[in-house]
Amino acid sequence: MWLQERLGAFVFAVDHPGLAKCAGAHRPGLPCDGTRGKHPCGRWSRDSTARPAVIRAALSRGLRNLGIDCGKSGLLVVDEDRPGAFESYAARAGQVVPLTFMVTTGKGRHVYFRQPPGGPLGNGTGALSGWDMDVRGNGGFVVGPSSVHQTGVLYTPVDAAAPVMSAPDWLVGALVTPPASASGHPGLRLHGSPDARLRGLVATVLDAQVGERNNRLHWASCRAAEMIAAGQLDQATAIDALARAGAAAGLAPGEVQATIASALRRAAS
Repeated sequence: MWLQERLGAFVFAVDHPGLAKCAGAHRPGLPCDGTRGKHPCGRWSRDSTARPAVIRAALSRGLRNLGIDCGKSGLLVVDEDRPGAFESYAARAGQVVPLTFMVTTGKGRHVYFRQPPGGPLGNGTGALSGWDMDVRGNGGFVVGPSSVHQTGVLYTPVDAAAPVMSAPDWLVGALVTPPASASGHPGLRLHGSPDARLRGLVATVLDAQVGERNNRLHWASCRAAEMIAAGQLDQATAIDALARAGAAAGLAPGEVQATIASALRRAAS
């Protein structure tokens, strides 16, 4: 399949908006929220594969979109919620979005990059927060090319022959920059005892709004990792506190674990 040949993608089956009922694997008591064409048909982080025979078997069950596991695929994808959002941010930063593999979506584009060296980035948006963009990396997925958006728009490559470029340094730097809303959080303590600072980081995650939860968790985990490296904080205690905060903020367990692990790896690199 060309997604494996071109992108090295690990994929899995996703609901298709042409079906009468959502094919997503929803948790008991949590039915489909009405959004179609994006819900995985199983545990995507477990089911994602690059084996063509397994993929064909999954697609043989009826209409399906395809999701791409960004972590296994080594991808970092900027997901625009409006056309031109990424270029607007880049221009403000005095940069230019490099030519790389891109896909038009129902709202804007998916801009694909290879993960930078030194440990994969997660789903945190960093300095891109507030610019109508999401980021999908380790612990996240995107709906792949040739899938159908619930509006009927086909996810279409801008140039199917374009290579997937490495994430530019300016983008990596922006993604690991703390979001302004987190660094200015009134409950955050960057000084004081390690326990007090950890409580401040937990409060920052708990106070996160939808759209910034993963970003705050990643930022808080990076700060905790710095204290762990300095011998000021027990790693197990920090992970437990941040994992509980991420879950209480509404993040899925897999996303919480991947985000914290990503921050710890970056601190160790």
